[in-house]
Amino acid sequence: MKTHFVITPEPPDAASDLGPKHRGGPFAFFIAIFCAFSFAGTVLLLWRENFRLWAGLGALLFGGTALWAAWCIIERFRHHAALPRSHAVLTGALGFDIHSTCRDVAATVIFDPDCVRPGAMTQLCCFVENYASRRRIARFRIGPHAGLGLNAEHCVSLTLATGQAAVYALPLGVAATLGAGEHDLPVTLQVDKPTGTGVRLPGSRRHLYDLWTVHFAVPFTVDAALADKPAPAGVTAGQGRCVSLASVSEPEPRLAALHALVEGNPDQTPASS
Repeated sequence: MKTHFVITPEPPDAASDLGPKHRGGPFAFFIAIFCAFSFAGTVLLLWRENFRLWAGLGALLFGGTALWAAWCIIERFRHHAALPRSHAVLTGALGFDIHSTCRDVAATVIFDPDCVRPGAMTQLCCFVENYASRRRIARFRIGPHAGLGLNAEHCVSLTLATGQAAVYALPLGVAATLGAGEHDLPVTLQVDKPTGTGVRLPGSRRHLYDLWTVHFAVPFTVDAALADKPAPAGVTAGQGRCVSLASVSEPEPRLAALHALVEGNPDQTPASS
């Protein structure tokens, strides 16, 4: 049966939503220019042809859209100076090579450790960082993978505050029957915007592709030469835990929390059925 958990990173982030709800970027600028010219052309043409009613409707449609887009652009520049800087933890302090975001959320997924013996414990680490000025909900679909005790999809939703970085750790056990060699675990990320799009925070990495869905094939290696004890019976994944790594309300990232999570890996035992 598919499991679904909703988790808030620890400790809770006090940062609130900032800036406008709408982006007001190049697309809004294009809409403003296009609708302004369409407004002028449509009204002049229809008015000359005595289609007064249609001229009025065209004026309302194109004129209203142009004003809305212009307002989005003004709001973007009005709030820009007051926005806090992103810590850019994933691409900076942690040095991950990230080429795209998922609706303004940068993410990468790894195993720790990524080379294990049959029967050993490992943990899946899902790193996320919200580059937007408004809240995001990162929804991960993990698995299935019977060799890791995931007989169905394991779904988790992470609530990310403005500019927050976090890591979700899911303990997993490798079955004794899993063959030696390279394997991968399918992981899918989608992101919700419950309070609006917002704008990109200063300091966040630019020129990234922004996607609606991101798929990962997370690699790990099973080394039969390390098989010196039997596997736990019927290992299944627990809820896991999520630790906050950075907040725009704090001056420095919380990298000590990541070190503690990694060093505590042997104690992160999953539930057994």
